[in-house]
Amino acid sequence: MNLFLLEEAVDEIEWPAQDERSVHLKKVLQAKDGERLDFGVINGPRGKGLIEWINCGAVKISFEWNAPHLSDLLPISLLVGLSRPQTCRKVIEQAASLGVAEIIFFHTDKGESSYGESSLWHNEWQRLLIKGTEQAFSCHLPRCIKVDGLEQARAASRIVPKVALALDIYEAAECISTFKQKENEPAHLAIGPERGWSHQERDCLRVNGFSLCHMGQRVLRVETAVVAAVGAISPAYWAGKGWSGR
Repeated sequence: MNLFLLEEAVDEIEWPAQDERSVHLKKVLQAKDGERLDFGVINGPRGKGLIEWINCGAVKISFEWNAPHLSDLLPISLLVGLSRPQTCRKVIEQAASLGVAEIIFFHTDKGESSYGESSLWHNEWQRLLIKGTEQAFSCHLPRCIKVDGLEQARAASRIVPKVALALDIYEAAECISTFKQKENEPAHLAIGPERGWSHQERDCLRVNGFSLCHMGQRVLRVETAVVAAVGAISPAYWAGKGWSGR
């Protein structure tokens, strides 16, 4: 964890000794009295927090906030076929750390409908978004939703793509590296579930302007494919003058 994210900008806060954040400060970061650590507000500013240990392990933190900074989210809508909950957990945390603007999970023809009933989708997914964003030393959380199918995922996106790519090792004719992003060009990136796309889903992708692409001959886990694919199309965003990073 590279900074702690709070829900709102406050002047001062107290966490009891049993709070997991107090435990992390004491046992992992070994924060000392008078030490200043990095904090942030969700979709708001970053700042410093002055640590003061009180009452047998409780902690009081006083804040000084900087001016809000521009969003550092990449204009990528990540469309991911609903997979096993443990896989989706990894996707959420890693995608939040990479800084995609959206993560849209959707039911697929070959996926298990029960995956959408996991406790992950009650409130755990929000904590994973925060964890990944904290790791990235950012305050800006991706939008994350779950919808019924591929068509609904496309319709639910708030990004109008200039390029749309879908990973498919079986029918793709081109490598993802052949698609050169322009500076800050918005994109849809679709990645299927663990068992891959159905014929109907491939047809849907093609009809809606998606180019099928691959990343070599190896079959990757969904969470590995997400990280590799986002990394493959991101250099133009990293170098773009319109993107404001750390």
